[in-house]
Amino acid sequence: MKKWILFIHQIAQDAPNLRVKVWRDLKKYGAVLFKNAVYILPYTKEHEEIMQWLCKQIKDNGSDASLFITQSLDKKQDDEIIKAFHETCSKEYIAIADACDDLLHKIEKIEGTEGITDSLVSDFRKSLNEITKSTEYIARIDFFNASQKDRVSKKIQLIRQKLEGWAKTPKMEVGGINKIYRVKDYAGKKWATRKDIYIDRIASAWLIKRFIDPKARFIFLSKSKNKAPTDAIPFDMYGAAFTHHGNDCTFETLIKAFNLKYSALQPIAEIVHDIDLKDNKYDRKEADGIDQIIAGLSQRLKDDNKLLEKGIEIFDSLYQYYTSNKQGGDRRRNRIITKKRT
Repeated sequence: MKKWILFIHQIAQDAPNLRVKVWRDLKKYGAVLFKNAVYILPYTKEHEEIMQWLCKQIKDNGSDASLFITQSLDKKQDDEIIKAFHETCSKEYIAIADACDDLLHKIEKIEGTEGITDSLVSDFRKSLNEITKSTEYIARIDFFNASQKDRVSKKIQLIRQKLEGWAKTPKMEVGGINKIYRVKDYAGKKWATRKDIYIDRIASAWLIKRFIDPKARFIFLSKSKNKAPTDAIPFDMYGAAFTHHGNDCTFETLIKAFNLKYSALQPIAEIVHDIDLKDNKYDRKEADGIDQIIAGLSQRLKDDNKLLEKGIEIFDSLYQYYTSNKQGGDRRRNRIITKKRT
């Protein structure tokens, strides 16, 4: 049978600060309140010394505390006590697992829709370090290996692998200002982006198809893949030339990179920017409606190729509208697009 330390204390009503301090100390040492009656710890010489010191502090402050060392009656009683330790530690591990899930969600969102910067990597590593420290703290007082411990360890490892993968991915900077890419160099290419496409990736694919590479083929990569195939041109992915840069979404980056001067693209770029970055930079009144349409399509169409087909129709229509409803304009380009579509 196992040996246990039992701790009972009674703190005066006029000593709230002492009460809080004792509660924090007991939690720090890993003591568990058993059946709402007594705090309990597995017996070790170190635990005995710690609890003796805590008793002395309480008594020196005018309150009372008692310490008992005892042995359980049978294995059933041991199991009941150990269960209390498991439940307490599991609650802590579950909270850490939730923090891991939140961080993973942020990482996957950045992977899928935004450019990864050194600043973001640094922020994510800081968050991971905080999670790791919390896990190590709980592990020190997890005397009986709660089942949630392995779950948290796997999540931390997954986050670490993703961040290490980012570090191994070569960075490429688009020359949106210093360099102009030639459309003719990008004819008949394969283009790659993350799966589960949304506004920026749909709009960027439309822009590529209509203004850069009419014969473009698109592939959609799972979130577990950090790099596009060598025979494909990545866009809206970390390490790609054509992705978020500065305050620009990928759609805006492509316009600048290929020096696309069609004025009807500007209002579309502003809509895509407002939806994707959610900073309301341009305050486009159309953004909410387009966002709702894309959201509805993405919920209904789980196949990225089918979703892109519908998305291309939407952006063809937007381009038609902004071309027809401006003075001067790109009517010639609009006729070319309409002819290709039909």
